[in-house]
This record gives sequence, structure tokens and C-alpha cells, in this order.
Amino acid sequence: MTTTHPAHAAPDNSSTHDEHHHDNLLVKYGAPKVMAALFVGVLLLQMGFILSYVAAFHQPTPRDIEIAVIADQGTPDGMDQQIADKLNAIDGSPLDAQVVDSTATARRMINDREIQGAFVINPAGPDTLITASAGGSSIASSLEAVFTKVEATQDRQFVVRDEIPVGAHDNRGLSGFYLSVGWVVGGYLLAAAIGLFIGAPKTLRQASAHTGVIAIYSIISGALGALITSHVLGTFAGHWFPLWILGTAVVFGTAMFTLGLRAAIGVLAVPLAIAVFVILGNPSAGGAFGSNVIPSFYAAIGRWITPGAGTEGVRSIVYFNNVGVGQPALTLFLYALIGAVMLFGFTIRRNRKSTDTTPTPAVANAD
Repeated sequence: MTTTHPAHAAPDNSSTHDEHHHDNLLVKYGAPKVMAALFVGVLLLQMGFILSYVAAFHQPTPRDIEIAVIADQGTPDGMDQQIADKLNAIDGSPLDAQVVDSTATARRMINDREIQGAFVINPAGPDTLITASAGGSSIASSLEAVFTKVEATQDRQFVVRDEIPVGAHDNRGLSGFYLSVGWVVGGYLLAAAIGLFIGAPKTLRQASAHTGVIAIYSIISGALGALITSHVLGTFAGHWFPLWILGTAVVFGTAMFTLGLRAAIGVLAVPLAIAVFVILGNPSAGGAFGSNVIPSFYAAIGRWITPGAGTEGVRSIVYFNNVGVGQPALTLFLYALIGAVMLFGFTIRRNRKSTDTTPTPAVANAD
């Protein structure tokens, strides 16, 4: 018995052709349907952008701002608790007040980010409001507004002391927000470009190559963003290295998540990434608005999306001696991990599916 094989059998490119045909939306659905889908999709993204930003910032309202109340020497016993109770009873609950034993304790708690301000009662007057504008200039402004009304009802006056002010070159603490947004934009734009012009990886080698490109880009863009703000502009002088590490993580987490989405759901990953990082992520990051003055929904999700994680990370590094950087680090790690799992997982799945559907070459048997 002999077995013969075709000497010049043409290579079977049917699986590659079918996959290319599947990815070509114009061929699959036709130009009118694709144009209609783009029209509706872009319109929805645009309206979502407007709705999300206006909803987040149109009416900042203080909510449960944590402050300490301290009784200075000569204050009648129990007055600090009475003041704290009155502050907690204000309509709308703008404050969450607690009594502490001394101004030094309150200052330590502010630096450790356990509270966001303090009110020192001075029986001889005036009282003192201690704020930390670096934690959110709108929170500091809200505290001043609330205590202006409170003190007016008691015919008393107070002075403001900013315990941790924003830098001279960091107007309202917005520089960290813009830096973070810049890193995020670079991350999802590069990943989206790879997905649109190169496509989802078909092999683990290609997936590894895409990840390597993203890693190199993240390191470079993280370093350059930190360099611009620390050395070129002098906004965050003295913090280049930790900001470089943070920026690398922000870009890498954002880009890997976008690449993973591309591998999982195709070209729809691009508008979905815009919805997550721009429509939801940017307004929930707050910028000059702390989480206690934007709506609860945005306050809840902000720390779990990369723009908010980056913004909070910059604040923690520059103004609070790295206190609070753990939450942003966890968020960015999760985005990178989930993105990598989707990227490599769906690449393996696509590879197996392609192998299973590849026809077996014809074999001729003869005696």
C-alpha cells in the first residue's frame, strides 16, 4: 500500500480569508448599515459625554466632609461635642464632624488623610478653620462656605489656615488631573490604533509583541509626562521618579484593558473604551472637585477608573507623602491584569477555534 500527496497543493487560506471577511464590516453589512451604525454610535457617545460631564459638575454639593472639632483652652466642657452635633445636624449633611483632643491630633489626621479639615473653637475668638486645599480645592471652599453660615448665626468670626496648600504652579490642584488624563488618553489611543490598524493578535507571539510595545510606550510616556510637570514646568518639582512609576502604571493599565477589550469584542472596544475612560472616568476623577462634592455615583466609581486612580495617585505622591497611594495602585494593577487575561485568553480561544475549523489535507491511498 502506498500513500501519495499532491506535489504542489495550493495552501489553504480559507480560514484566514474567512476571518478577514468577518472583520470587514463593509463587506459583511454593507456601507449604508455601517454608516447608520456609526451615526448612531457617535451621537450616543457625544450625548453621553455631555450628560456625564454636566451631571457631575453642574451643581457641586458638599456631602459628609469629614472634619474634626477641637475645643481650645478655656472652652466650657462639652461645648466641642455640642458644636459637632450641630454641624452633623445641618440640612443636607454637608459635614461629618467628630471631636478630637487637640489641634496637633487634627493636623496629623489631615496629613494622614483621615479627615479633610478641622474646626478649632476659641472662646476668646476668633475660631480657626483648618483646611487642606491639596486634597481638593472645592472641598476647602465648601468648608469655608459652610462655616461662614454657621458662624454668622452665632455672631462669631473665624480665620482659615490651609494646612496642605496646592503648589504655586498647580492652580486649584488641576495639574494632577490633566497629567493623569494625558496619560490615559495616550494609553487608550495607542491600544485603539493597534486594534484598528493591526487587528487583534492571532497567536500568543503576536499578543506578547503587542504587550511589549505597550510596555515600552508606557515607560516612555510615563517618564516624559513626569518630566514635563516636574522639570520643564516645575509644577511637581522633586517628584519625578514616583510620578514616572505612577504614569507608567496608568498608561499600561489603560492600554492593556483596551487591548483586552479589542481581543474580546472586536472594534466595538474603541467606543466602549471611550465610554469607560472619557465619559465616565474623567468627570468621576473630579479634578478640582473632591469626591465629597460630586454626585455619589461618580464618587463611588471614580477611584476604580484609571483617570481617577491617576489623579488620586498624583495627590498622594505630591502632597501627602504617598499616603493613600495604595488604592490607585490596586486599581491600576487590576486594569492591567484583567486586560492581560482578556488579551491572552481570547487569543488562545481564537487560535484553538481556527485550528478546529481548518480542513484536513486530502490524503489518497493506493494499493
